[in-house]
Amino acid sequence: MRKLPKLEKWAIKSLQGITFWMGHRHCLYEHYPLGESAFVAEICNLIFTHLDKKSYSLECEVLYRDLSSNLSQDIFKPLARADIVIFKKSKTQSGKETPKNIIEVKRGRASKTVIHADLKRLAGIRSELEGCRTFLFVICERYRHPDFITPDGMAVKHKHKIMDCETAYFRVRRVAKAAQAFTKRERSQYACCLEVFS
Repeated sequence: MRKLPKLEKWAIKSLQGITFWMGHRHCLYEHYPLGESAFVAEICNLIFTHLDKKSYSLECEVLYRDLSSNLSQDIFKPLARADIVIFKKSKTQSGKETPKNIIEVKRGRASKTVIHADLKRLAGIRSELEGCRTFLFVICERYRHPDFITPDGMAVKHKHKIMDCETAYFRVRRVAKAAQAFTKRERSQYACCLEVFS
């Protein structure tokens, strides 16, 4: 079996942190589901806190066309943007930063088609950028997504196909959770890290 690369500290901490944050926001605004943009903003804050800022930088809403000029028009619209990109800083002042991690964020209740469209884009950009890892963070507010999370609240541990994509697959690398009670697994807060592989 292929040995999977480790998840960085910033990924582990941001996944766990967003579940606690969701629980906190639910206590404040019980009847108002959080928007995707709120999740992206808070995940950016959490990642930035745990990022090695001497070596890496973080940007939000980066145009995919700025990451690679050789992208399929079928997958990438002209204004398609990545939610979060982590760049490796250049060792020289005039050098160019290199994308090392690309992260999309989706609500767990988004449709399967929408989730797989993001996964397909991540597979497309990963094939163009050598050494770049691509992730989809699926954020489940008081909801256990059955495709990614077992009834025990753990990651579903096998290769998953990406719809309409023969050249890549994804794995659920980690599931973080925050629960009001151990018995309320279906209504807990979850954050899933899906990593795309070719």
